[in-house]
Amino acid sequence: MSRAALRSEAVRFSATLALSFSVACDPVMTSVGAWSPDPNQYIEAETGELSGGFGIGDDGVASNGHYIVPPAAVSSETEPGLARATYAFSTPSEGEYVIWGRIRAPGALNNRFWFQVDGGTWYKWRISVGDIWFWDDFHDDTTYDPALTFPLLPGNHELVIANCVEGVALDRLYLSATGDEPPGNDTPCNPPHSIELAGECLPSCGSQNGTTCGTVACEGRPVLPAYDCDVCCHIEP
Repeated sequence: MSRAALRSEAVRFSATLALSFSVACDPVMTSVGAWSPDPNQYIEAETGELSGGFGIGDDGVASNGHYIVPPAAVSSETEPGLARATYAFSTPSEGEYVIWGRIRAPGALNNRFWFQVDGGTWYKWRISVGDIWFWDDFHDDTTYDPALTFPLLPGNHELVIANCVEGVALDRLYLSATGDEPPGNDTPCNPPHSIELAGECLPSCGSQNGTTCGTVACEGRPVLPAYDCDVCCHIEP
């Protein structure tokens, strides 16, 4: 083959090779669809904008080692307290979102926060869990089921936590649009019907059926163990 023929063959091979690489590397739209970010997200409680007396505590079993607590000796039962923890977050897609909190609430007197989403209604979130950390969905006070849902559009949103009582702590938040529950609840107890204290499950008075609280009502009756009242007893046979 002549030198000119060899040069012509080399040019033709280079062009073919370049074309094959161009075809292989060009982006191709597939039938799977566009990538979509996960609508579920965690937020560390201590990363919020804290004001009015919210403090940060340390605990080796808390997520990231830290949690928040409301101011001591302050109660605000009838309206949200002045201590606030504000969280800015964004949602990638429209959906019905459920908010979860990892809470430590040792008993009936120290077991609640106020919260608000996007400047809407203030709700009281209440649950006793004992001396452990426990994931619970945000609900309306003692209506433990169902969880409250919040219809959120894609974009920026705001969650505000306010103090209600002292002695309760918040470790982490979880936002879910898919109905899943964050992992980590491994207690054998069933908050708020029974809570874990010093490794044992202690029931509420009401969970024991046909019961009441109070020294007068229980006078002369056997006293039952209960975490939520000083004197619990059966009033029905």
